[in-house]
Amino acid sequence: MELNEYQSKCLNTWGGEQKLIRSFLGVAGEAGEMSECIKKHLRGDFDLDEVKKRAFKEIGDTMYYLAVCAHELGLDLNKIAEHNIEKLAKRMAEGKIKGDGDER
Repeated sequence: MELNEYQSKCLNTWGGEQKLIRSFLGVAGEAGEMSECIKKHLRGDFDLDEVKKRAFKEIGDTMYYLAVCAHELGLDLNKIAEHNIEKLAKRMAEGKIKGDGDER
């Protein structure tokens, strides 16, 4: 499935009030739930199989909110993905893949 097709299908279940704010908060919330998986693994609650099982669901939920967030901002997921890969390839070629900040 192409990212834009995925984004379009996500919109079938997206609605309500304050959509932009909810989409941003949804990304943060789902990313937090992903972090909880690895935290619980580190303290011994989950083995890696359980982390995979839970992360599979949380990554999907995070993707959903990213897709609707992009929609609310009028952004194209395919273009976002292409730009990101180009940015990372450029950083790798320049030996700047490590570190932080967008302007490396």
